Amino acid sequence: MRRSLVLLFAFLLLAGCGDDCDSSPPPATTGLTVAQLNFLHGFSGDCPQSGNCRLEDRADLLFDWIRARGCPDVVTLQEVWTMSLPLLRARLADVCPFTYELLQGSVTFGIDDETVLSRYPASVMAQQPLFPGFRKLLFVRVEHPLGAIDVFTTHLASGSDGGPVPCGTSGCPAECLAAGAVVRRDCQAVQMAAFIAAQHDVLAPAVVAGDFNDEPGSFVYRQFTERGWDDVYLAAGNPECDPASGVGCTSGREDEALDDLESPTSRESERIDFIFLIPPGDGRSCELDTPDDRDGDGTGTRLFTAEPNPFTADCGAAPAPICFPSDHVGVEMDLNCR
Repeated sequence: MRRSLVLLFAFLLLAGCGDDCDSSPPPATTGLTVAQLNFLHGFSGDCPQSGNCRLEDRADLLFDWIRARGCPDVVTLQEVWTMSLPLLRARLADVCPFTYELLQGSVTFGIDDETVLSRYPASVMAQQPLFPGFRKLLFVRVEHPLGAIDVFTTHLASGSDGGPVPCGTSGCPAECLAAGAVVRRDCQAVQMAAFIAAQHDVLAPAVVAGDFNDEPGSFVYRQFTERGWDDVYLAAGNPECDPASGVGCTSGREDEALDDLESPTSRESERIDFIFLIPPGDGRSCELDTPDDRDGDGTGTRLFTAEPNPFTADCGAAPAPICFPSDHVGVEMDLNCR
């Protein structure tokens, strides 16, 4: 009897709430998942291991990570060279429930180019050279369920191609000097941010991903964060890089011979790889998934390939499986929008 009265009271309460009742379902959530990795060309004599630091083994491991991380909608790769492309293309249809499209700008030097793997078709693709011409910015507009998603990816200059060279001796363009650039890499960041601001003319969120060869707080970093673009790794609550333990770091292994790709104890010591998020311009509500992948789609907002090969019982020197796909570990992002 008491149970019947409780049910009757609940029915009358709901029936009488009038306009205050909202029985509509919550708005649908659409996710944008992205991963970024400097894939390490292994060109020249840097690798004691055979096959450009075991390039084919590293390609296998990269796609193992892609599958394990929920097959992100977009994967941006830097430091891709021509020998890598056939290996990437051969795996596009075999890993995920869909076939990735490989988007590649013009290959000028064939050593250090940017590549985008996309689940969805691209409607726009363009390249922007960065001073003095070796480095480039790849721009792809992906027709995603969230709308037209702009993806920008680059690898800014390192010490090997004059990144720290002062503008006074390298002839930086006037727009770089006016913005306060001191070295060549600063100039590239200025050019990059200006190009992105000019090209990003759609309302959906956009991502800027890559190996920036500079750390948080630097002039390069501030070209993006001071525009209100989020460093998604920090925005999701991840810890800043601790060089002593390697936690939160994406690059900087000390072994210049790259033997550490075969060492499960290898660790990074600096954070120079980023995904920056340009928020949507239409007022929609978006939030980053947590590092522990709260929504359960396989992709969190965290480092990408930070663990030694978790897909095998043991990793190390050949013939054992390789431990890392690159000398970087990259970043992944999961953005959920209503």
